[in-house]
Amino acid sequence: MLKHVPRRCVLTLELAPPSTPVSRERQRAEQVAKLLLGESSKVDITTDPDSGEVRRVQVKHDMGPRLAIPIRRMQVEKVISSMLPGRWRAHWDLEGDEVTFEIRPPMPDMVLHEPAPSTKQLTHSEYKSFKIPIGVDEDGSMQCWQPSVSPHMLVIGGTGSGKTSFQHTVLTHLAQARWRVWVLDGKRIEFAGFRTWPNVELVAARVEHQVRMLHAAHELMEQRYTQLERGTARLEDFEPLALIIDEYATFKARVQRWYKTVKPKGAPTQAPVLELLSDLARLARSAKIHMLLGIQRPDVEFLGGEMRDNFGARLSLGRLSPQGAMMMWDSPAIGVALPRNKRGRGVTLSADSLPVEIQAAYTPDPAKLDKSDAADWEHLRSLTPAETDHPRKMITEASPLISGDDEIPPTYDDWVGTRITLFDGIEDSVVVTPPVVLPSNVVALGARKASVRFEPVPEPDDVESAADVDEGGYGEICEGAAGELEVGDLVLTDPSLDLWVVVESVEPDIVDDDALAIEYRELESGDEGLMTVADNEVLTYRHPEAA
Repeated sequence: MLKHVPRRCVLTLELAPPSTPVSRERQRAEQVAKLLLGESSKVDITTDPDSGEVRRVQVKHDMGPRLAIPIRRMQVEKVISSMLPGRWRAHWDLEGDEVTFEIRPPMPDMVLHEPAPSTKQLTHSEYKSFKIPIGVDEDGSMQCWQPSVSPHMLVIGGTGSGKTSFQHTVLTHLAQARWRVWVLDGKRIEFAGFRTWPNVELVAARVEHQVRMLHAAHELMEQRYTQLERGTARLEDFEPLALIIDEYATFKARVQRWYKTVKPKGAPTQAPVLELLSDLARLARSAKIHMLLGIQRPDVEFLGGEMRDNFGARLSLGRLSPQGAMMMWDSPAIGVALPRNKRGRGVTLSADSLPVEIQAAYTPDPAKLDKSDAADWEHLRSLTPAETDHPRKMITEASPLISGDDEIPPTYDDWVGTRITLFDGIEDSVVVTPPVVLPSNVVALGARKASVRFEPVPEPDDVESAADVDEGGYGEICEGAAGELEVGDLVLTDPSLDLWVVVESVEPDIVDDDALAIEYRELESGDEGLMTVADNEVLTYRHPEAA
């Protein structure tokens, strides 16, 4: 370093202080930022004090008009994530011509359902603001379902996705808030551990009881409508009722088979309960009745367009087929490449009605715990309601009609007319043998055969294999120009490794007008990425099959 003092005619040579070495990671971050946002950009980089890794990149640029288009901002974000280590996200200040890139926080692998004990019943104003936790997003924010805004919720997911555990979360949260809860247990055993849970009035496992429960819900809805119409009650006078319907497709198939055995003469060909369920989806909101409907996949065979549209709150767990993603999220790419083996990982709608990735809140199943699961038992105790406002109830058995020596089994109308009473703890269908021989013209009431129960055999479609989600749903392998790609296509990016990715967007490249920027998720890992290819480059791909 040279110092010159002209008045004294002195030149002083001194050693310059050593310059602070700039890490390769820091240099690369600055180069990438200037390449994307202009050489005149001012770049401020924050590194981890211990590891030296780049954690934050703040850029002041003069490309405001060009970056006003959302897809161009998205391309910049994808390039940053591709060229810098780690998963990045951006916060844009379009008015100040600034952008801040930061490392995405890791998603948790487990989110426990936090207890929310209530010391009193919900008032109507509290009901309107009441929220049910769904799961935590990457920012650590809890995404919620607000029934007063979105009256019904649809949750889908295959076996092992965490769907049933999430429904347990909803059940325990509602019960602790002192709601009335009715459960239709489609698989008969998934809610066995909650049959005695406080404020869970009904858990219907048999198909005839499930049908009766839905008829009762519809009757309650009609009764409340009548009261509102006559002015004898206001909406605030009603207590909310939650219907949790698990495995709807299984329930519908069983109802159709059972109905053939109990259908009265002259009755409709389709079980009336299915129409009542559609009515509940359309009208129950105004009677303070809300539904959570679980299904393995949103097949139009089970959920028609109108009924599906009535479920504004949605959650998909596990990987979706492109057809399922289209029906759930109106995009064949969302939710199809989530990380493998992440139970409870899924997609839901944010408060801005945008799909976001979340880790669903977990609640243990008391029926599947043993003495060694001390932590889970303690967690369940913290979720148990302090007060029971709605005691357990039961659906009574329909009695057969005795005509002389003949016994006529109950019909559909008999089953939907049975009484719902307080649970008496007595097991039904016990056959009592009379102690003496009676005359042939006397029928021993205790000796009657128990009414024949419908014991369905599980359908093969009740269980969804991983292959249905991961490999099915796509057409034949073909080749074509990159310009032919569409959102939702599978593209082969590495033939040697058989590595396929799901296309999430195809847009003109921000730098090269003759190239395309393709955003994707790796099908195997779920990692996001971006590749730039010439629009006429030949690629190997598969289109989703038509739904």
